[in-house]
Amino acid sequence: MKKRYNNFKRSYVILSFLLLLGACAKIDDYKQFVENGDISYTGKIDSVVVFSGDERVLVQGLFRSDPKVTMCRIYWNNMRDSMDVPVVKTGGIDTMRQLISLPENLYNFRIHTFDALGNRSVPVYATGQSYGDAYKASLNNRLIISAIADQNDNVTIVWRDIDKTLGAVSTQVEYTDKSNSIKRINTPVGESRSVLPNYKPETTFSYRTLYIPDTLSIDTFGTPLQAHAYSYKIDKSDWLATADTYEATGQLPNGGPPHFVIDDNPNTYWHTRHSAGTTPFPHWLAFDMKKPVKVDMVELTSRHDYLGADFKDFLIEGRNAETEEWVPYGSFNLADVAGPQQFLIASAPTLRYIRIYQLNGGGPPHSHLAEFSVYGTSTP
Repeated sequence: MKKRYNNFKRSYVILSFLLLLGACAKIDDYKQFVENGDISYTGKIDSVVVFSGDERVLVQGLFRSDPKVTMCRIYWNNMRDSMDVPVVKTGGIDTMRQLISLPENLYNFRIHTFDALGNRSVPVYATGQSYGDAYKASLNNRLIISAIADQNDNVTIVWRDIDKTLGAVSTQVEYTDKSNSIKRINTPVGESRSVLPNYKPETTFSYRTLYIPDTLSIDTFGTPLQAHAYSYKIDKSDWLATADTYEATGQLPNGGPPHFVIDDNPNTYWHTRHSAGTTPFPHWLAFDMKKPVKVDMVELTSRHDYLGADFKDFLIEGRNAETEEWVPYGSFNLADVAGPQQFLIASAPTLRYIRIYQLNGGGPPHSHLAEFSVYGTSTP
C-alpha cells in the first residue's frame, strides 16, 4: 500500500511540474506577443459612427468610463495616415466629433485611445465614405415638363419623375417676385408641382436638384443652377383662324365663324355647318400665329351650354409654312367639362401654324369650340 501511495505521489508531482511548465510557457508567449510583458489597456472608444461628407468624414464616438484616457488616434490607409485627437475627460460620458478632410473614397478606420503613459486600448474599427467629383458628376437636374404663368402671374412648374437611387431629395427654385425680392422654394422629389407666386414677368428662374447620398451624410450636394424661362399665354390679337367648315347659329352673334375661338370670350364659339346638310367628322380648326412660337401647352374651352355634343378625340398638329405637311404632336381627348382644359406638348416644338384636327364627337356629326389658346414663348 505504501509503495502504491509513493508512486501516486511521484506521478502527482511530475504532473504538477508539467502543468506549471506549460503555464510558464503560455505566459512567456503572451509576454512575447505584447512585447514588453505586462500591459495596461486603456478604455476603448465606444459607439463609433463615421458620417460621410463632401471630401470629408466626421468620426464620432463616446468615452464612457476610463478617466485615464488623454488622447485618441484615428488611423486609415492601412495605418499609413493618422490623426491625434486630444481627450479631456469630464467625469461623465464625453463625445468625440472629429472632421477629417479626405479625397473621395471608401475608408476603413482603426481607432485607439491612449493614457498619459502611452498605454493604448484594443482597436476599434469603423468604415466611412467621402464623396467628391465623381459622385457630383453623376447627379442629374430634374427635368421640367412645363412652367406656365396664369393670369395672376403665378408660375406653376410641372416636374418629371427623377431617379432617387443616388439620393435626390428635393428641387430648389430661385426666382424674382414683383417686389424685386429673390425668393427660394424647395419641392420634395415626391411632389410633381411647384408654384412660384407673384412672379415678375419677363424674368427667368433658376433651379437645381439637391442630393443626400446616404443616411449618414453631413453634407447636401446639388447640381449646378440651371436657368429656365416660363411659358405665358401668347397674344392672339393678330392671329388668323380658319376652319374646314362653319355656319352661323340661331344665337348670333354668339356662334359661327372660327375667329370666335380666339376672342378671349368663352361665351362666343365656332360652329360647323349644321342646317343645310351637316358636314361629318373629321373637322379642323387652324391658326396662323403670325410668328414662331415655342408651344408648351394648348388650352381648349368647350361651349359651356352644350358640353356633350362637341368633338372628343383630336390631334394637335403644326407646321412652319403653308407649303409644309401638317405634323402631329400628340393625340388627346376633350372631356365633357366646363372651363379651360390644358394639353401639354411634350416636345415643345417651335411652330407658326397650329391645327386642332378633330376625329370624332359625342353624338351629332357637328362640332363647336368656345376658346383656343397657346402657352409658350414667342421667338424672334
